[in-house]
Amino acid sequence: MRKFLWLLLLALLPVQLAWAQVPQGDRPRAEIFFGYSNLQAEGLPGEEGQDDSFDDEVFGERAGLNGFNAALTGYITRRFGITGDFSFNQNDRDFTVPGGRGSLNTRVINVLGGPTVKFFNDSRVTPFARALFGIANTRFEAEEERNVAGGTRRSSFTTNATDFAMALGGGVDVKLNDRVDLRVLQVDYNPVFLRDRSIQVLGGAGAVIPQRLEGQRQDNIRLSFGVVFR
Repeated sequence: MRKFLWLLLLALLPVQLAWAQVPQGDRPRAEIFFGYSNLQAEGLPGEEGQDDSFDDEVFGERAGLNGFNAALTGYITRRFGITGDFSFNQNDRDFTVPGGRGSLNTRVINVLGGPTVKFFNDSRVTPFARALFGIANTRFEAEEERNVAGGTRRSSFTTNATDFAMALGGGVDVKLNDRVDLRVLQVDYNPVFLRDRSIQVLGGAGAVIPQRLEGQRQDNIRLSFGVVFR
């Protein structure tokens, strides 16, 4: 987690540098957002030579991950700003398989930054759009237990990787007062470009089976709402 805190500081550095370029008298206010986040995340990519150790209950299934989203935006002009964004989403669930059960724990951490355009107007409703780029750390932990002839067969594996990611989207803020807005909706298309990776699957009798996961684009959707402080 310490590594990701440093990455968050790096993501916020462009916000501080851009904000510092604006003369003090003309400097617009910065915004801080914090709120709930739900990440609709795709499952793992398919395996090369996949056997029945883990079936479609694990691979290829979309899951909802709960967590939080925080962002800092420094405005260079009245409408154009630079945003640093951090989100943490996690889901732990159990599933059943023929003759047994299993569990899958998924965690996705996004550290992103990029431009934001906010369409300020005379009403209380302010839409915005942004394009963020950075990295996502994706971690899967899977375990499965089946009753078979002669006993119980257990399988498990863990994969943890950091890959290039983006968040393309926007949302709507509603003004509550001069200092606080309610972000009623924020929607981001959050693709993660997973690379090829090798994993070690622990099979039934303690045997370690090397397998390879194919790289793919993971088409995630991130939904958030919360409070904006100016």
